[in-house]
Amino acid sequence: MSGLPSLRALRYFHQAAEHQSFSLAAQSLNVTHSAVSHQIKQLEEWLGKPLFLRVSGRVQLTPDGERLKVCCIQTFRDIELTCEKIRARNLHSLTISCAPSFLAQWLIPRISRFSERHSDIALTFQTHVDIERVRSEHTDVLIVSHEQPLQEDITATLITVDYIGPVCAPKFSHRFTYETDFSTLPLLHADTKLHAWAEWAKKTGARGDFWAGRHFDNLTLAIQAARNGMGIIMTPQILVKKEIRDGSLIAPLGFAEVDRATWMMAKTARKEEAEIELFRRWLLEEASIAG
Repeated sequence: MSGLPSLRALRYFHQAAEHQSFSLAAQSLNVTHSAVSHQIKQLEEWLGKPLFLRVSGRVQLTPDGERLKVCCIQTFRDIELTCEKIRARNLHSLTISCAPSFLAQWLIPRISRFSERHSDIALTFQTHVDIERVRSEHTDVLIVSHEQPLQEDITATLITVDYIGPVCAPKFSHRFTYETDFSTLPLLHADTKLHAWAEWAKKTGARGDFWAGRHFDNLTLAIQAARNGMGIIMTPQILVKKEIRDGSLIAPLGFAEVDRATWMMAKTARKEEAEIELFRRWLLEEASIAG
């Protein structure tokens, strides 16, 4: 016996289960009622179990039919998404995902240079850092701050070593050094980077209560709050180079290297695809430009 029943039978069952009707399934498939009935009968014989109860000219799923319906819905949806992705790839597209702060503070201000160079590549942006979406090919490229990646099926390209430090507005009324008790200062926190202050304090030996202070939904909002004098935010250097250069933020203590880096991740089986390779080269080029 084959490991799988007929794909046509599964497709016909899927439509019949969705519509709870052989007639409506036949209409949606543009086939006859008897063709649907025949395929489902073959599927039931293959399984050795009934999938529908036939009562007074109507059909109702059995418990086994319900289980198979759920499986078919997910499986056919996955096939549809994968086929859409393959077709989109033929149209020179690239789906890029990263944290909202990296997208807003770093990528969006620069991405026009990539588009000018590669105008035939349609870009889509997502704001998540889920490596599983790279594996499932719902995302082509993931940019994420992480420790040394070790997954064999994922190719990771080092973009930059991460440096973090406290930044504030130039007119911020409190002055601070490494000897300052940071408990006395209005600290700002991004809920997406809750351990950033503690990570920096561990590296530098700074002291204080690094959990108190105002909280923001994401780092971009916290950076804007710091620009407006509301307090001090702990941020990666790469995200605030522009603000420091234009003077809207200052970094009184500079930035300290931490035990992670910014990586570009892609599925190993796809690493040599043209769009992914072009984006990798551009990303490395942009990261190497000071400021």
